[in-house]
Amino acid sequence: MDFGLTEEQRLLQENVRPYLEKEIAPLVDDYEQRGPLTRAETIDFIKQLMPWGYYNGRASEDFGGANLDAKTYGLLQEELSRVWPGLCGTLWIAGGTGSAVGLSDSDHRELRDRMRAGESISAGGITEPDHGSDSSRMETRAVLDGDNWVINGTKAWISNGPICDHINLNVTIDPALGRQGVRSIFVNRETSPFETVRQNRLLGVRAWPNGELRFDNVTVPRRNLRARPQGEAQAAGETKRVWHFEAPRTLLAIMAVGIGQAAIDASIRYARERHQFGRPIASFQLIQEMIVDMVIETDSARFLAYRAMDLQDKGEDSSWQSSAAKAFATEMAVRVASKAIEIHGALGLMEGYPIERYFRDARSLTIPDGTTEIQKLIIGRQLLGVSAIS
Repeated sequence: MDFGLTEEQRLLQENVRPYLEKEIAPLVDDYEQRGPLTRAETIDFIKQLMPWGYYNGRASEDFGGANLDAKTYGLLQEELSRVWPGLCGTLWIAGGTGSAVGLSDSDHRELRDRMRAGESISAGGITEPDHGSDSSRMETRAVLDGDNWVINGTKAWISNGPICDHINLNVTIDPALGRQGVRSIFVNRETSPFETVRQNRLLGVRAWPNGELRFDNVTVPRRNLRARPQGEAQAAGETKRVWHFEAPRTLLAIMAVGIGQAAIDASIRYARERHQFGRPIASFQLIQEMIVDMVIETDSARFLAYRAMDLQDKGEDSSWQSSAAKAFATEMAVRVASKAIEIHGALGLMEGYPIERYFRDARSLTIPDGTTEIQKLIIGRQLLGVSAIS
């Protein structure tokens, strides 16, 4: 793998970074204090950032995207996460899970046109109140009734759930089959209405909408049922191989890298400006040690994330590599943000100052798409050939 940026990637980074600092960074504190973004606010941000490749950058030109490779898309996510991880997660989910595979021509055209206009918000529905990592006991049920599936169940902790226009929903078509009975089904909220039971307010990434959804006899066309979600899945218009969990875990990893880099940048600035005992604290050995450790850990996480993305660009299996990136990077961001608090002292504890937000945001990324412990079990299962979970 070539660890250097291409000329196009370098120019993209050099241009998007000052734009985000100028246009997005001043908004973060206000929006984070308000809580989850509304649908209208999300659409406004989508339209503002689409030209840079956010939202649908991985999609084909037919869906308004640029067919970006995983590494270039990861670079964009890292830059936005340096400024506002909550918005990064919202936009990534909004445009990254709307699959047109298997839809009717009219549904396909509608999704394509709405994505091209930046007016379609997607979500993915896996977790339930009593079932997260253990999908074999999933209770949300789809029962075939003529030409339709009738869905009943509840999904919890769904990113973008309260504001989504459609959702790729994991359901069981036969509980007796366990994981073998789990399928993914595309649910259009307009034609197959479902209810938002609750909007969650989280420790961190507070602007990222998250909630609980209820499906009471929701009728969905038979053609909207997909193959088993554990296998290969493609986002709207994508021509590259994208696995159900690999891409999300890798992108969460690069989001954590963005947080780590933001904490490093803030700590270096502060260490140069803050004076104690007649000299800048940057000259103290222990401060330098903490910043050096922060840089080493963040760069290590960055390499793990980009290695997984490189495998995805090549169409190769990155299942344990993406889990390794997610596990290390998200825990790294917690450690790095904690050191940033230490460097800033009492200022690092102040609400409304970015350092404490970095810590909250970092801690919030260790849970989604599988906890750190689950990632380790996934890696162990693949490397050893023996599963520690049923």
